[in-house]
Amino acid sequence: MIKVTKKCKISKRELKLGTPIEMEHTTSKKKAKYIASQHLCEFPNYYSVGLIPMEARLIKLQGRKKK
Repeated sequence: MIKVTKKCKISKRELKLGTPIEMEHTTSKKKAKYIASQHLCEFPNYYSVGLIPMEARLIKLQGRKKK
């Protein structure tokens, strides 16, 4: 099991969203889950409300600049 440095409630849905994203930093799924869990301890909706929508906005903005 993943050892989290502080106790916090982590949504399985958020962890499922975050693990593949954090795989860009490692080849270990266990380490990716750990990284995601650390983000989720600080910000419970880090992926669904923060990172994923922000990246979508950036991609959209880059598309506009290329025209």
